[in-house]
Amino acid sequence: MMEEYKRRIELFSLYDHTNIEKHLEKMASKGWMIDTIGTTLWRYKKIEPKKLKFSVVYYPKEVKEGVIISDDRQNFIDLCSSGGWNYVINSGKMHIFSTDDENAPPIDTDAPIQIECIHKFAKTEIVYGYLFLIIACIFFSGFIIYELWKEPVETLKDATPIFWLTPVTLIFSVFNVISYLNWYKKAKTAAENGEFTNTKKIIRFEVLFWFPLYVGFGLLGILSFMRIRYILFTLGIISTGIILFIIYRAINNKICKSERKETTKQRLRRFAAVTLVFLWLGSGIGAYTAIPKPYYKVKVNSEFGNTYSREVYLDKNAPLDISDYKETGNKTVSCEKSTRELLLIKETEWKLYTVEDEKNDDGLFLYYSVTDIRFTPLLERCKNEIIFNHIVYESKKILLDTDKFEGYRYYIDDKTPTNSFAFCNGNRIITVDFSWEPSEEELIFAAEKLINSQNTYSF
Repeated sequence: MMEEYKRRIELFSLYDHTNIEKHLEKMASKGWMIDTIGTTLWRYKKIEPKKLKFSVVYYPKEVKEGVIISDDRQNFIDLCSSGGWNYVINSGKMHIFSTDDENAPPIDTDAPIQIECIHKFAKTEIVYGYLFLIIACIFFSGFIIYELWKEPVETLKDATPIFWLTPVTLIFSVFNVISYLNWYKKAKTAAENGEFTNTKKIIRFEVLFWFPLYVGFGLLGILSFMRIRYILFTLGIISTGIILFIIYRAINNKICKSERKETTKQRLRRFAAVTLVFLWLGSGIGAYTAIPKPYYKVKVNSEFGNTYSREVYLDKNAPLDISDYKETGNKTVSCEKSTRELLLIKETEWKLYTVEDEKNDDGLFLYYSVTDIRFTPLLERCKNEIIFNHIVYESKKILLDTDKFEGYRYYIDDKTPTNSFAFCNGNRIITVDFSWEPSEEELIFAAEKLINSQNTYSF
């Protein structure tokens, strides 16, 4: 049995009657008649393919679908139906009519009235809606500038959606408002001479949230916070899905063109879809299982006497290791690495600590981070944020037997020294936390190692 309905995401502005009419005519020629209109999801009902003309007109008052038709609205529909037009559906103030008579007179014959009716309808959706977005973007731009001045590192690292959403929304909104007002000015001038001006195709602002938010921000999150192996794995899964979908469309077209019964075609389509889905899932699971893992498991005895498995992360390219300072013996050293990178800043953190298979673990650890500031004017603000502006800790400059970098040590309440240090060299800022009291030689060794290290992703 053939499918009676299909749903499509449509991104037309509802005032754009010219392109809506063309679209509905194209769908009708393929055997689909508009059935319901949602915010972005439109439903079509299966019909015999036919050549139809559509007319989109606007009723002064908004009417919800399913509400009892009032007398004045019925008079409006009867008036529009004169001349062989059939009422199809409405969405708010927008009403759709169709006819199979190519010579049917147009419903709107008065150009000035048509233009003003469209303008009244479009003001709420286009002008007012986008003006609100423009004002919101200006407000958020000011907020972003303030946060950049106050805490540039955290803002640049964690505000990826804000940085992308604000300029994209602003450009999109300004473009739509200018485009519509430009059309309205030309249409109003032409209407004075009795001429109709076709509306321009302007994509509804929902596309701004569907595509960049769910796709763009998702990819930005992947690229900012995932290791290369998982980036490649994710992109591979997406690419495989696209390829298999193209294969399914090709198979579906072959099935549709065959002379088999409709029930047989439907079964073949379902079989092909299920087979390709299982193939896609199987390839994803197989690839995930096959790729090398960045960790392995060790057995650890807890303080309560039981044994449990613990994941030990490895980064063979870590520039600094606990074994550079301390004897680790038979202890396993876990090394976790995380990298976040944006256009203006890149931060990489390492966490190294010992994993002991005995109860008495001495708790050796070494934490350090490397932050590269790629936009020099932000350097001083970033140094103030990372080194100086702390609520609990206060930093004091320390003198080391070298002039290659600046060194700082963190204190609690300006009295109690901690084993946390910071170093600056050029556009690179380094922080290091020790689980022991380091000597001056150890500090210089750590700073030089990290200053000269390559701040790159680990695979």
